[in-house]
Amino acid sequence: MIAGLAAAALAAALYVLAFPPADAGILAFVALAPWCWIARRFGGGRLLALSALAGAAILAIGCSWIGRTAAVNLILMVVPESAAFALFAWLLRRLLVVREWRAIAALPVAFTAIEVARGRWPLDGFPWLTLGYTQHGWLDLVQMSAVTGVHGVTFLLATTAGAVADVVHAPGRRGGWAALAASAGLVAALAAGGRLAAGDPGSLPAGPRLLLVQPAIPQSLKDSSARTSSEQLLRRHFELTESALAGEARPVDLAVWSETMLPAPWPAEGDAAPDDPEAILDLRRWTRETLVARWFAPRRRPLLVGVLTYRGSLRDPFVATLNSAILFDAKGERVATYDKTVLVPGGEYLPWIDWFPDTIADAIRRRVLDLAGFLPNLAAGTRSGVVDLESVGVRGRAGLTICFEIAYPHLGRRLVKDGADLLVNLSNEAWFPDSAEFDQYTAMAVFRAAETRRSLVRCANSGTSGWIDPWGRRHLLTDGGRRHGFAGTALVEPPRCSATTLYARFGEWVGAAAWIVLLAGVAPRRRHPRAAPA
Repeated sequence: MIAGLAAAALAAALYVLAFPPADAGILAFVALAPWCWIARRFGGGRLLALSALAGAAILAIGCSWIGRTAAVNLILMVVPESAAFALFAWLLRRLLVVREWRAIAALPVAFTAIEVARGRWPLDGFPWLTLGYTQHGWLDLVQMSAVTGVHGVTFLLATTAGAVADVVHAPGRRGGWAALAASAGLVAALAAGGRLAAGDPGSLPAGPRLLLVQPAIPQSLKDSSARTSSEQLLRRHFELTESALAGEARPVDLAVWSETMLPAPWPAEGDAAPDDPEAILDLRRWTRETLVARWFAPRRRPLLVGVLTYRGSLRDPFVATLNSAILFDAKGERVATYDKTVLVPGGEYLPWIDWFPDTIADAIRRRVLDLAGFLPNLAAGTRSGVVDLESVGVRGRAGLTICFEIAYPHLGRRLVKDGADLLVNLSNEAWFPDSAEFDQYTAMAVFRAAETRRSLVRCANSGTSGWIDPWGRRHLLTDGGRRHGFAGTALVEPPRCSATTLYARFGEWVGAAAWIVLLAGVAPRRRHPRAAPA
């Protein structure tokens, strides 16, 4: 069992080191190989325990930044997600030992299938630490995601690791070294093809000229309900804006502020205020007047900004709120709204709370409110994230996502299918200062751009803001080498694109194929009775 623990530790270490902050992406080509030794050597409960332990270590270390919100949030993520790694190991053993597949075939099929499922279930899934993201810096290889999505890159990495595992398991076995050479050749060929596929952003139609404001507002200030905190928040935005535009000859088409940057909650529909507390009404009136006086009246430019909206009355302690992005026209009138559709379990809503009777559900909510000091009571949006910027006199159709929605490949694909020629993500990552979360987030943004061949604009509270071109090249705001944790602005003009990639057209076909092959491989086989002797 000691050898098993050592192998599990090695598997976890290789996996974690391939991601930021270590960012040793080369290790991803062998990171899954130890799992083959574990699956061949152990069975039953010991296999499940070792693999769940390795998965828990991967998730707890790789996503340790989640614990900065509350340690329980990290635990609630690690426990169910580690079960996915245990299931992967069980399936891998069945293919390797029962079906006697070689690892070069078994490993990519089993791991890719589970990775795709883990990214969508339970609830909305947890697609963080998808193995393909480790190659975010090798843009030649990233280009294959326009055909396969990020899971195609995972499949390729697992194939190489499987070939290594086969050679280690049986170095004298016929064809092992040839398969390893072939997998390495495939990687080289795909990278060469990716280099040829990388295009020139200058050949695309010009996009809107955007002013991105990264205010670096501490989360403690954002959470404060004091009027002075709201004044400081808006003052920071206007000071940064005026500094950026001083001396600029060309006008800005659209200003962009990050997630939940308006200090007052707004009604979900229209501007008529319901029966809200007077303090909220005063704060919203003051916010609108300040926006008009400091931005709309002197600049005559539209604004896209994140804000909490709500349905009902804020006098209700359980009122349903939404994490929204509002597009205001040059006069300050609301033109369009997008509401975040994929919410963070536990952080933004209480899973399965509606399954309980009203009296029990209300008791649970009150208990959570007493313990946490706030109630995760956001509602998921239902409308499309595509906003026609022509409605405010700006060229382009922006596909909006908020916060960690950028981790979901299918959301970017859906926006493109709905007509977006530019992707925009608003985020607030002040919860996780100076953590690996920033670089892991950026790695996913690189793939969202390359998968869909769309420029992707990121406007974040404390970083990383800027834009990524349709082939994954980064144009990010920096300060003396720092990429996050500072206040600044960026004037960007990302090009628009209307092309449709194979991934945007067909979606997760690699994952579907992996599941078909996996189910066929692990399904029980019928035994045909022998014919009775004559």
